[in-house]
Amino acid sequence: MKIPIKQICREFYLLSNRLSLVEKLIYCSFGIVLIRSIYLTIINLWQTIITSILAKSQIIYAIFLGILIFGLGFYLYISRVKYKQNSLEESSLNDDINEPRNIYPEGNYNENININGDYIEIHGDVINIDQNFSEVAQEIRELITELQNQGYSEEDAKTEIATELAEEARKKPKVRKKLFMWKKSFSTNTKKTNDENEVAREVVTSATVYSHTSSKDFTEVVSGCYQKLDELLKARKWEEADLETAKIIYVISHKELPENSPYKTYLTNSFGSEYIKVLPRKDLNNINKLWLKYSNGRFGFSAQKRIWKRLGDGSDTTYNRYEIQKKFGDEVGWRKEGNWLYYSDIYYWRTAQSGHLPILLMLRSGKSERCHIDFEILKVLVERI
Repeated sequence: MKIPIKQICREFYLLSNRLSLVEKLIYCSFGIVLIRSIYLTIINLWQTIITSILAKSQIIYAIFLGILIFGLGFYLYISRVKYKQNSLEESSLNDDINEPRNIYPEGNYNENININGDYIEIHGDVINIDQNFSEVAQEIRELITELQNQGYSEEDAKTEIATELAEEARKKPKVRKKLFMWKKSFSTNTKKTNDENEVAREVVTSATVYSHTSSKDFTEVVSGCYQKLDELLKARKWEEADLETAKIIYVISHKELPENSPYKTYLTNSFGSEYIKVLPRKDLNNINKLWLKYSNGRFGFSAQKRIWKRLGDGSDTTYNRYEIQKKFGDEVGWRKEGNWLYYSDIYYWRTAQSGHLPILLMLRSGKSERCHIDFEILKVLVERI
């Protein structure tokens, strides 16, 4: 009978991946001891064979028989594991087919929730806990809404989700680590705690109030909330962070504009230096600090200010001199070989020249055109930062 070695190795590999870390360490230690014992036994036996000059040939047969029995036992063990795994998969498949997956107003909602690995599965919706919190928060809000549509109150829906999250956090270290990280980053409660129920509740509560700008349109942004910008910059997603910066400033500043401002009435789709003039200094500085933090001081408004001041000999009034504008463009990498870059040539990378980003806030050109910078906006930024 030909033993399928490749299949045995594959099954052994799959089996090892299903073991926990503690089990892997135990089996690894056992394996090392076993291999060392076999190695020493073989060496001793080989020396005996050499010295005995086949006088005790029965030892050879014993070794051969031992290896054969060990191999046969190993093969039978792997076959048994494979059979058991197939049976479990068939059983799970049948359960999934036969068991309803609806949420009912009555009954235990926890029975419909399962969290596996990097994913949280709730009523057929799979949430990857490795996503940005903004995406997880959106999905949690949608689940709360779904539960409310099924008869739950908002508080009951939050409690059900938080209870299951806490239970899984106690069983799975990765889920627990994520929950505590989210609590530390986004919860307004700074009190330290090791209670999974309390932390899960705060995470669900944070998800319901979490707000950021849409990826397509300007939407409501709560002043002082920069979670998404923080996440994008931390992930080194410079282009998305550049767009998010422009969105945040637009939305916050639009609320601060006077009621008689043309930008508030009929120039609603326009953006100019008037927005920067009314932007609360606290918001401007907070946005700037995030850029400085994640770029090690390479990007941000203050990085641009240093270059502007140096080129203008410390003056803020030289922004309207085209020679200074060109020098500034050359310095920060917005110009190359005497020409302004096209939008597609903006270098969204950490190795870009100092002051290269952010830029979208000041762009007055389309994506198919060369960059046209509104230096009036830069001038106001330099004055206020």
